[in-house]
Amino acid sequence: MYPSLFKKRPRDDDAKSISLSFPPAVVEHYPSKLSFPVIIDANFPAQEYCSRGASVKSSIHWGQRKLLLSEIQLLCLYARPDVSYHIVYAGSAPGTHLAYLDEMFRGRHTWELVDPGKFDRPVLEKHPNFTLRNEFFSNATAYGINARRLSNVCPALGAIYEHVAVDSADPRLKDLHQKLQTVIGTHDVARGTESIPSMYEPQRQLPVGFDLLCAVARERERPLLFISDIRSGSVNLPNFEDHVAENMKAQECWCQILQGEFSMLKFRLPYTHRGKGVGEGRKKVPSHLIGKDGTVTYLKGDLLLPIWTRPTSTEGRLVVACGAPQVSYNVQYVENQFFFFNAHLRERVHFNHLLPPDLDLDHHYDAAAEVNCLLAYLKFIDPNLRNAPADVLAREVKRVSSSITAQLRTTFQDAIRRRDALVLKHARGGSLDDEDGGESDGEEPGDSPQCAADHQRHNKNGCAGSPMEEMAKALIAAAAKERARVLWKRNVEESETDPLSGVWVTTKMKQ
Repeated sequence: MYPSLFKKRPRDDDAKSISLSFPPAVVEHYPSKLSFPVIIDANFPAQEYCSRGASVKSSIHWGQRKLLLSEIQLLCLYARPDVSYHIVYAGSAPGTHLAYLDEMFRGRHTWELVDPGKFDRPVLEKHPNFTLRNEFFSNATAYGINARRLSNVCPALGAIYEHVAVDSADPRLKDLHQKLQTVIGTHDVARGTESIPSMYEPQRQLPVGFDLLCAVARERERPLLFISDIRSGSVNLPNFEDHVAENMKAQECWCQILQGEFSMLKFRLPYTHRGKGVGEGRKKVPSHLIGKDGTVTYLKGDLLLPIWTRPTSTEGRLVVACGAPQVSYNVQYVENQFFFFNAHLRERVHFNHLLPPDLDLDHHYDAAAEVNCLLAYLKFIDPNLRNAPADVLAREVKRVSSSITAQLRTTFQDAIRRRDALVLKHARGGSLDDEDGGESDGEEPGDSPQCAADHQRHNKNGCAGSPMEEMAKALIAAAAKERARVLWKRNVEESETDPLSGVWVTTKMKQ
């Protein structure tokens, strides 16, 4: 299912055999009368995986923008209007954009940011409603937050809770976190070690009556939202999949301990198979992280379709309500749903939206999803806009979108250049595959401006590329050509008689 991990890398001979001619995609239209697709649920289509290593990928990846938009979705689609929440955020460093997000919601919430990495303190410490904690998140952290919040409304109960729950932290994690203490406050603390600092710990079983009493007392405190964006390990580590699985289990446990009104968790199921061996002897073996029935048990929630994610990403955000039960996720089916999302919905489906022709926000899924997200935000934060005319809403959406771009201090063109540079870097290593195992919402080393600069310098020097690199360049050029097609630049007329395309709910449109 995942070419970067499960298949042999293409060889230069393979690149020679692939045509460098890429016909334009046949584009379908998503009817505006239907609800805009926001989540992956049982009704969302699935498409059987096939390799896209030599396919044109025109979708744009912008990790920080993706993260910000998912946070906006949580705060305007799930949070209650005019309610001030206490937001606990695990894995939040550097957090630069969170100051801007706080301003978007008029400073109504308090934030408790927990991360062993380096925070952008000059930006965040200007906001008195932010608390920064440079440490690893663990069960003890979650219990400690509960104890403090209980103490605010009932000091005696908080003291008992701290004695019963907080002092029961797993000593193994205490030892590991102590060993990593010397690198606290630096970049990517949790990524460079095979040890798993965010490892699952069983919950402390509190007496039923006591637990219920604490839950009732906490209702007198400000309601809580929990966000987890933790990721330990690196895709280059042999136990990276174990990191991902343990991180998933750990954040599930923290969600259950904190009992926030809603929690938004990083969600990525195990790969169905893992590569074993090297070269011609490399084989695919079933993952030990998946049950014999092909499922993984996890909390029930809304799996948000990511906006501006990597072209082959299988990672989303799961929004979980307080007290959500566990359900079984069929790993193969969810993988196939993500494949449909990336290969079809993001590449071949046209959406109308309320903006006039725009250089950045065209009519691909990601741009239309941003427009849809910001429209929901504007109507949430200012109820007077719910009945505003379309031209007013369009102007406001564009204003907020441009403000986000300015805040992130980069442009869509920069995001495209960084992605192109990463594709070429992989091609020079002999691969056309899109490696998403270590995806991050920050900048990966290969996504950095330095990588893009190296790419430009390589081209200026007139270096002759390998067949694989020439293939990558052809794919990049074809992606740019696809994005430039006129049909992606404007709305299309719709009628009740538009013929169905035969794929999902989409209709045929003029090419």
